[in-house]
Amino acid sequence: MIDFFQRNMALFLAALMTAVAITLYNLSCLLLRHHHTMLHTVHHAAGALVLLAGFYTMIRYMQALPEEEG
Repeated sequence: MIDFFQRNMALFLAALMTAVAITLYNLSCLLLRHHHTMLHTVHHAAGALVLLAGFYTMIRYMQALPEEEG
């Protein structure tokens, strides 16, 4: 029985994540349609996430560089 769940976990998670993504998309469209000022907040949040990802990538790259000895 556990093997059945392990084999089909990817299918279940894919279906669950699809349902969550569709729900969040519909909720965000509904919110943005009725609250226009919220669009600016969403843009600021998206920009902050892009900056966070960029800085995280840069720091991880710098940590992965080999140490210079000598």
